[in-house]
Amino acid sequence: MKDVFKVVTDQILKLLEDGIIPWRRPWQACWPTSYTTNKEYQGINLFLLQSEYESPYWLTFRQAQKMGGAIKAGEHGCPIVFVDYYEKVDDDSKKARMVRFLRYYTVFNWAQTKGIPEKKPVEARDNQRIQSAEDLLRLRNPVIKPDLERCYYRREDDALHLPAMDMFSSSEEYYSAAFHELIHWTGGAPRLARSGIMNYHFGQDIRSQEELTAEIGAAYLCQMAGLDSSETLRNSAAYVRSWLKPLQNNPRWVLQASKQAREAIEFIQTGRLPEVRAHAAATA
Repeated sequence: MKDVFKVVTDQILKLLEDGIIPWRRPWQACWPTSYTTNKEYQGINLFLLQSEYESPYWLTFRQAQKMGGAIKAGEHGCPIVFVDYYEKVDDDSKKARMVRFLRYYTVFNWAQTKGIPEKKPVEARDNQRIQSAEDLLRLRNPVIKPDLERCYYRREDDALHLPAMDMFSSSEEYYSAAFHELIHWTGGAPRLARSGIMNYHFGQDIRSQEELTAEIGAAYLCQMAGLDSSETLRNSAAYVRSWLKPLQNNPRWVLQASKQAREAIEFIQTGRLPEVRAHAAATA
């Protein structure tokens, strides 16, 4: 069986090389969703299932067969990752324990099937996109300071530095840039103490990993606020080109960046630290 990390990275690289930014969907109100359970996919599977299909619904070959349908001839599916378990017996103690490992299987978009009834997602966006973005940006009360030329997060003053909104080509571009810096901010010492921020200047690989995390997290926030546009897509496409070589050399980076981005989003939403970090802060 192929290495799951290589399968995931190869899929994302293919999307990038085909001009698809796998964490941006400007025209889809519903995120990738299981056709049979109506549950949205989580984590890295959100990226793997981004595509040009208008339908957000996905199902396996067997699920299509059970419903009396089929996959259209010549169609190719997408891999998704899940956690499985196996029982391992310790040689010394003879005690059994469950060991977690990653596996993948293939799913197909509804548009690749025949004989399966179409589903229409409920429209999730409203007309308050800018206000919803502002609410997310200010939710944890980060310090935001004006800058005439650049967007950046600086550890020394623990602040986001942003040009005025009217200096951007659109409000969407402003919030996309602000969300990117907000994800960096979550990695600061008072919060998640993410190694990519704490050691940001210690090497290109560390910076690349942190920038990947920030861009993925910003894309999550843009989708949550309904703030995507073709303009932000073009800028994101230019930004990720420099990641292709590092990603090819480091297959686990995308999975790690996805995990870190989700932790950052959860902190923004709830204010809670991951258990390991919370314990460390309590005992410090």
